[in-house]
Amino acid sequence: MARCISMTDALAAQAGEDAVFEEGVGAARIGTTAILTLNNPGRRNAFYPEMRRTLTATLKRLSADPQVRAIILTGAGGHFCTGADLSRVAARPAPPTAMETRENMKEVMELFRIITTASKPVIAAVEGDAFGAGCSIALACDLVVAAPTSRFGMSFTRIGLVPDMGMLYSLVERVGKTRARRMMMLSSVSDGAEAVRIGMADELAETGGVLDRALELAAAFADPAPIPIALIKSALASGIVSVEQMIAAELDLVPLGASSADCREGIAAFREKRKPVFQGR
Repeated sequence: MARCISMTDALAAQAGEDAVFEEGVGAARIGTTAILTLNNPGRRNAFYPEMRRTLTATLKRLSADPQVRAIILTGAGGHFCTGADLSRVAARPAPPTAMETRENMKEVMELFRIITTASKPVIAAVEGDAFGAGCSIALACDLVVAAPTSRFGMSFTRIGLVPDMGMLYSLVERVGKTRARRMMMLSSVSDGAEAVRIGMADELAETGGVLDRALELAAAFADPAPIPIALIKSALASGIVSVEQMIAAELDLVPLGASSADCREGIAAFREKRKPVFQGR
C-alpha cells in the first residue's frame, strides 16, 4: 500500500510503530491524538467501498478507546478527499438501481453518523481539495482547519446527484439554510479564506501547515474531562431546537457529568490548586 504522505517526516517519526496502513486509510497515534489519513493519492483520495468501510470501522474503534482524546482526519498527497471514486461506478456494466443505491447509502450514512456521534472531537485538516462527499466528511467534523489554497466544493448537482454524506444537515448547521441552499444547488466552490469567512471552516493555517495546526488543536483536548466533551457532542447531535428540549437534555446529561469520578477529581484538583488527572470515568 502507498505510504501515507500527508504527514511530515517529523510527525511520521513521532508516530513510529504506531502508524498502521489498512485499506486506503493510514492510522497513527501521537500522544492522545489519533491521525487518520485518507490514502488514495492517485485519485485525490476519492474513496471506494472498502476504504469507506475501513474508515468507519476505525473511527468506531477510536471512539471507544479511552487513550484517545481527539481524532484528526486528513488526506495524502496534498488533497483531503474528492468524494466517491466515480471511475469505479462508471466501470459497472449497468448503473445501480434505486434500491441498490438506497442500500449503499445506509453504509455511507454510517460514516457520517460515527463522525458526528463519536465520543471524541473529530478535526478535519483540509489541504487541497475537499469535493463532493469529501466536502461532506469535512463539514461533519467538529473543527475544520483549512489553508488559503484549500477548496471546498459541493459538486453534486453538476453530475446529477443530490448532496449526501450528511451535507444537507452539516452545511446548513455551519452556514445557515439560505446560504446552504444556494451553495448546494449551484455546486459552489469556496477557497479556504472564504470557507472560514462564511463558517464552513473554523481556522485558516498557512499552506502546508494545516496538519500541524490541527495537531495543536487536538492536543488541547488532552486537558478537559472527556465525559463532558462526549455528552456535549451527543446533545448537539440530537438536534436541540427548543427551550424544552434543552431543559430535558440538561436534566439528563448534567447529572451524568456531576456523578462521574472525573468530576470528583476536577473539584479536588481545584481545591488543591493542581492540574486534574482525568480518566474518563
